[in-house]
Amino acid sequence: MALFAMRQEPIGLDIGKSSIVGVQLAVKSPAVTLLNVHEKGIPDGLVFEGEILDPEGFAVELKTFIKEARFKGKTVRMGVGNQKVIVRTIEVPEMDEEELRGAIEFQAQDYIPMPLEEVILDFQVVRRQVDAEGVVRQQVVLVAAQKDMVQQYLVAARKAGLTVEGIDVSAFALIRALSSPVSFVDQGAPPEAATGFLHMTSSTSTLVVAADGIPLFTRIVSLAYDNFINVLVEGQSMGADEALVLTELVGLPGPDDTVADDYNPDTVQAVHTTLNRVAEQFVGEMRRSLDYYQSQEYSLPVTRIIFSGRGPLLRNLDHRIADTLAVPVEVGNPLLRITENKSQMSDALVAGLSPRLAVAIGLSLDEVE
Repeated sequence: MALFAMRQEPIGLDIGKSSIVGVQLAVKSPAVTLLNVHEKGIPDGLVFEGEILDPEGFAVELKTFIKEARFKGKTVRMGVGNQKVIVRTIEVPEMDEEELRGAIEFQAQDYIPMPLEEVILDFQVVRRQVDAEGVVRQQVVLVAAQKDMVQQYLVAARKAGLTVEGIDVSAFALIRALSSPVSFVDQGAPPEAATGFLHMTSSTSTLVVAADGIPLFTRIVSLAYDNFINVLVEGQSMGADEALVLTELVGLPGPDDTVADDYNPDTVQAVHTTLNRVAEQFVGEMRRSLDYYQSQEYSLPVTRIIFSGRGPLLRNLDHRIADTLAVPVEVGNPLLRITENKSQMSDALVAGLSPRLAVAIGLSLDEVE
């Protein structure tokens, strides 16, 4: 036995199509210290729409990533968010845990559009409330993830020499990283409004609606940042790197003016017109998602949307979302959870990465508030 062995803080890993983001925190509530943060680009073809396609190739990149970052230890928490992860919020009568598990396993096929023998199923009671007839009902978050998809994550981590402490739904990590704390005077009171969390990566966008940190609705779509880049590449005959710059400096028409003076008005107009087509599709998809959520019996009004990931880099996309959905949109800042930066990265550089760190920070926080 090691008398003086010290627990290594787990590394939160957010794995995307074009990059890996890792964060390591030291959490001694209420203090949260940023120990390390690192981002590394990865080649195309290893990850797509939240799934690891080539575990061996990805393991090579992951091993290099861990070595470059100089994280302490090799224990990780990984986030998954793709079409093979299903999250449902359901209401059931009050019952003990054993009865509840039996009831959920019996009814799960009604909620999960995948064969149950092919998924990992879990659930958690998040709220108990009394309905109008005085009957106690339980609100339960039900999660199902395809086994083969999860196995690819585990295989890649093992081949990279890492120990996986846990795999969590990326949407839940978002809520942990970006939710406002509930005042002690409001704890226990039923929420009156909900917050939307919109996280856009290169190839997927996740919309979560939550109240008091409890997920009420989750949807993952494949319409994301790459769609904006690809339409410029195809429509304007340019490379992906140039298209990325144009999304950030020109973007969509709106209150934030074009940054670069080097572009002539015709170029700016062409970029606006081209990106507008994708923006209309994207905000329309978000509108339909929120309309569906609002049609549910348990829904609460969404009073704001917190925008994170790569999405906030696209100039004026936040304003377009706010105008279309008629809901205020703010850029998410998970660094509000951090009390001290002890990483090798400067405060300014960390701040610049902030919206893209939300999932990794949420994974590192785990269940700690």
